[in-house]
Amino acid sequence: MHARLARSLGAAVVMTAGTLLTPAVAQQVAPQPLVGTPANPDAPFEPARPTPLQGPRQPVAPGRVSDAPIEVGVLNEVDPSVVGLLDDPHGGLGTAMWQGTPRARVEMLLPRMPMGTVSPVMQDLSRRLLLTTALVPAGAAVAPTLLGLRVERLMAGGRIDEVNELLRVAAARVNDPAIARADIDAMLLSGDFGGACQKVPGLMQGDPNAYWLKTLAFCRALERDAAAVTLATTLLRDQGQVGDEAFFALIAALPTPGAGPAVTSLVDPTPLHLALLRAANQPVPPDAVAGAQPAILRAIATAPKADASTVPLEAIEAAERAEAAGALDTVTLAEIYAAVSYTGPQIQQALDTAAREKGPRTNALLYQAGQVWTDPVQRAAALQAAWKAAKADGIVGTAARVNLASLRQITPSPDLLAFAPDAARAALAGGDIPLAWTWLELAARQAGTMTPQGANTQAINISAQLWPLLQLADPDGARQRSASRTATWWRELPRAPEGPEADRRALLYTLFAAFDAPVPNEAWEPLLFGGPLLTGGFVPAPALSNSLAAAAAEKRVGETVLLALLMLGDVGPDGADSAALTQAIRALRGIGLEKEARALAVEAALGHGI
Repeated sequence: MHARLARSLGAAVVMTAGTLLTPAVAQQVAPQPLVGTPANPDAPFEPARPTPLQGPRQPVAPGRVSDAPIEVGVLNEVDPSVVGLLDDPHGGLGTAMWQGTPRARVEMLLPRMPMGTVSPVMQDLSRRLLLTTALVPAGAAVAPTLLGLRVERLMAGGRIDEVNELLRVAAARVNDPAIARADIDAMLLSGDFGGACQKVPGLMQGDPNAYWLKTLAFCRALERDAAAVTLATTLLRDQGQVGDEAFFALIAALPTPGAGPAVTSLVDPTPLHLALLRAANQPVPPDAVAGAQPAILRAIATAPKADASTVPLEAIEAAERAEAAGALDTVTLAEIYAAVSYTGPQIQQALDTAAREKGPRTNALLYQAGQVWTDPVQRAAALQAAWKAAKADGIVGTAARVNLASLRQITPSPDLLAFAPDAARAALAGGDIPLAWTWLELAARQAGTMTPQGANTQAINISAQLWPLLQLADPDGARQRSASRTATWWRELPRAPEGPEADRRALLYTLFAAFDAPVPNEAWEPLLFGGPLLTGGFVPAPALSNSLAAAAAEKRVGETVLLALLMLGDVGPDGADSAALTQAIRALRGIGLEKEARALAVEAALGHGI
């Protein structure tokens, strides 16, 4: 049926992109990369758009050229799943990272690996796992190709550029539905409707998935072929594909682009939905951003704007969420923030505005204030307001990273002592450990001074709170600064924490124990009386815990990383159970990823308010 429909819709006819697209779409300029700050700051903001996937080429096989004599023989077919973008010197996890792990286990678990979490450590580990050049695990295949599974997960994380490059170095064109879907999705997201429409008819003939029929209907709608669109939509409804009413409404709206909104709600948008909205010249519904996947967020954030002088609210929010998920670089988010138009008086009133209003526009306003205000106290106030607002939105890490340049412009001084705790934590969240040390050192110096009331208790308390965080992040630096304090830091903390503070203290002690630096029993004793005796959380299944422990013990690197990511799940270190955190940290340390384990511990501590 699908093959007959493809033929009836003209699938066999090869057309150019210009004949497939409407004039407005056909005139689009190929997307250009966005690098650094635009040369003309007064020019309308136009961020880069993701490029479509490109065809593969013959790669250079992994490994070095041997000096052994050349032998003539018959080459076996090379599994294209071996290709990657990272080798050992450049962040790879090792060519033999799957050694000892059955292929079926990898292919069954890889599709469940969380993507788009707000944890930079998890984003980095997942990216490296998917992009490492590695031998294919032994055993019978479950999926069409392991490469297709990797591509699907990369697309789920919004990493279209890496998918592009990965397929570019693939040994040959791979017949895998996951790769075909990623190819078309990337083209739709980038606005390359002509390229997508050239490929869809052929893909539809070989795969009965209703997605291809929907996409082909979109292509025929671009041509104003009402009869073909009616035939396609009728077949979709006859086949029971009736759950996607947004698709049917948007297809119906294409003959009259710019008419009233065809959809006012779109909770889980797909690349095809965005392409339909764009072709129909319709805005993204307000609720589309909250539930969108990282690739969708990136596309919404960087899509061309109808009015280049304004940045829509949904684009700012999508950019924030895409950056948090690792799908958009922080530089682009900063440029989007900077492109939101505010007058001088509005920037001067930024703190008052932030006290009344929350949301992406206020975040952009506070970012601009932090850039413009040169007085250290004023700039610090803007940053504190930005971090506070971000905490309410669940994007603390994003706010830390996008405002890191402004924080680096502030020199620690005694009159900024109250700012030190927030500054040090933001520096850690932004990945700048040396900067965090400068704020702790300010508190440590002030702790030795006297005030009219006596000892400088504020500085003493701040120093005590920050020291264990920096010690977790940088144990060597802590020992160099004070070996004695490194051993007895817990004695400086308040003796009888209660309620949430007791929970945070327990987690802190647990994290230190994961690095073989347990605090003594006397430190735990107050928690036994002041804290809860039972706790809840996202507890991993016993099978997962057992498998992770076994993989780490046997140094199965790829499997250990995969299982550790599954252990933390979509909630990441912020929401994971303390036992799960401990096991994930110990497993990563067991395969030599000490730096990553420490970064994970710091994320967990910051996420829990320590």
